[in-house]
Amino acid sequence: MPGHHRKIVLAIADGLRPDAITERSMPALASLIAQGWSAPRATTVRPSTTMAALGSLATGVEPRAHRLVVPAMRRLPAPRGIRPLPAALRRLGVPTTVIAPQLSPRARWLAGALLRLAGVSRTRFGPTGSARLGELAARHLGGNNRREFVVLYLNEADLAGHSWGWMSPGYFRALAALDQAMASLAPFAGDPETLVIVAADHGGGGVLPREHDHPHPANDAIPLALLGGQVSQGVASLPVRLLDVPPTVLHGFGGTPPASYQGRVLHEAFVRETAWV
Repeated sequence: MPGHHRKIVLAIADGLRPDAITERSMPALASLIAQGWSAPRATTVRPSTTMAALGSLATGVEPRAHRLVVPAMRRLPAPRGIRPLPAALRRLGVPTTVIAPQLSPRARWLAGALLRLAGVSRTRFGPTGSARLGELAARHLGGNNRREFVVLYLNEADLAGHSWGWMSPGYFRALAALDQAMASLAPFAGDPETLVIVAADHGGGGVLPREHDHPHPANDAIPLALLGGQVSQGVASLPVRLLDVPPTVLHGFGGTPPASYQGRVLHEAFVRETAWV
């Protein structure tokens, strides 16, 4: 089936501001973005928190619909009328693998519960550093030929932002490690059967230097780039949102986004569109 992706990789760079991506600070990612299609200032969801954004990536809907908003939640709300992306992919015979750093016991329990709720097939908790997580993801991708949706979650920039402030020297040190992870994904960005999506969940430092949840352009703007052999080279001319990722992923595997999804398929990012048969 021409145009059908065998693998789609979603690399989530937690807390990565689009104005922090330069040839000096992140040469590998800047080079990849220049070769692909990008929306340099896409917008995340409100509130601009990690759990709210990840919930939207998993369900395709705004936080007010999925209600997964704060990490301290003791009871997970039951989604109604929502078809999580991994569950929709499973119906197409496509499993979802999540690769993430080691988390605290509480965070790991919550993450596991959320992933099971969404229908994720496999979770691999690896080392804490972005560079080593990127290497783990590259080995995983190169070690099998099956159809698969792989989510790589990298939180080093977010941790640095909370510790030292967004756009601080400590933040840019974390970006250097994050860029090494992007370099590990570079070989897959030219594969015509693989689609690599790089996105952040939120920015940061817009109101308070070490926070990101207040309404502010620096908190709400995120980078979003599509890379791969079927992706056209260029910059988005239409508004792009984080919510556009789930329908684009489902479409990339030959599926039809559910009516509940609130984003759109980024058709303009691809060299040609194929009618699925």
